[in-house]
Amino acid sequence: MDRSSPAYEKAFNLYLRTGTPVARTLKQARTTTHYIWRTRRDSRVRPSHAENDGKVFAWNNPPPTGHPGEDYGCRCIAEPYKPHINEHMEMVISGISDAARIWKDGLLGDFTNHYLFGNGQTIRLRDTGHLQNIVNEYRRLRETAVLSQIAEAARQKAGSSFVYDFYNTYDMSDIVKVLGEITIGGVAKGSSRLETTGALTLSGRCDFYFYDHFRDFFDYFNILPGDNLDWPLAKPYIINDKWQGHFSGTVHSNRNLSKYTK
Repeated sequence: MDRSSPAYEKAFNLYLRTGTPVARTLKQARTTTHYIWRTRRDSRVRPSHAENDGKVFAWNNPPPTGHPGEDYGCRCIAEPYKPHINEHMEMVISGISDAARIWKDGLLGDFTNHYLFGNGQTIRLRDTGHLQNIVNEYRRLRETAVLSQIAEAARQKAGSSFVYDFYNTYDMSDIVKVLGEITIGGVAKGSSRLETTGALTLSGRCDFYFYDHFRDFFDYFNILPGDNLDWPLAKPYIINDKWQGHFSGTVHSNRNLSKYTK
């Protein structure tokens, strides 16, 4: 209820002077940005109000007649207008390119060889030929959740720019056996526009990163405790990489109506 509005103040003063009840329309909470004008559809309806019947108006842009219930004796009501919003979110990935030679997996593969003889040199995931497969699996596991989190961040800053950081650890051993637990995260930066229908349109960019500290290839067998079992003369090393995603979509600004929530 907006008791500070000129319409409510006018109706309340009229009530004090004449005892005319304040119209229910002016008392009700404005839960939507728009409403449908509804008359009683009888002979007592003003011609100008009959013209408004069934039409959609914005609360912040009243018709020449004013909002329902503002005129003296008006019995019209404002029915909340909740238009259908076709929610959709998508992420287009770029910056993915793998080396032609794919590193062999397993205890006696290239990952282990680099651990024993690579002198600790950092390796990009794409140089092992496995970046695309890891990204595909990550998208299968988490993309819908990440898009929902981005949508929620946009709601918090509706109509302006926003930033959202995220990361988590994942077991990717089904994709690459020796990558038992890795970290993937990113930073989403975007902007949103709040439509008069209650829809929120948003777009922006995600900078993703991959990180793994390779030091325990026995984790593949899961037979030895601990995570710090290094062979003599072996050098643990970092596997990392980066890629980009561009997101866009339309969601409900009201999270209670949306399928894109945390």
